[in-house]
Amino acid sequence: MIEVYLSFNGNAAEAAEYYAKQLDGQVSYILRFNDLPEVDKADMPAGAENLVMYANVKTRVGDIMMSDMMPGTSVTPNEGVWINFSSKDQERLREAFDAMAGDGEVIMPLEKTFFSPLYGQLKDKFGFYWMFMSY
Repeated sequence: MIEVYLSFNGNAAEAAEYYAKQLDGQVSYILRFNDLPEVDKADMPAGAENLVMYANVKTRVGDIMMSDMMPGTSVTPNEGVWINFSSKDQERLREAFDAMAGDGEVIMPLEKTFFSPLYGQLKDKFGFYWMFMSY
C-alpha cells in the first residue's frame, strides 16, 4: 500500500499526472490556491495562485497526496525517506518500475532477493526514492 504526502517546488500538478500514468491510477482531486473562495485568497502570497494546495492520486495500491511549497520556500527529496510500492502482482510491479525507471535513475534493478521474490530501487524524475517489493 502507498499512502504518502509529497511536497513539490511548483510542479505538483505535473507530478500528479505523472504518478497517475506510471502507477496506472487517476488524479482524483486537484485544488489550486486560486480555486479558494475570495475571502481565503486575501492572505495568499503573490505567486501562489496557480500552485497546488492539495492533490490526490488514487492507485491500485493506495493514495499519493501532494502539494506545492509556498513561494519563497523549497523542499529537496532526500535519501532518508523512501516510498515503498508493495504488491503480490509481479507483472504490475515490473510495469510500474519500468515506467518510472524510464525517466528516473535505477539504484537496484528488480531482482529476486533473500527477502523478496522481486525487489528493486529507483529515484524518480522528481528526486523521490522508491522501493518496489513483491511478497
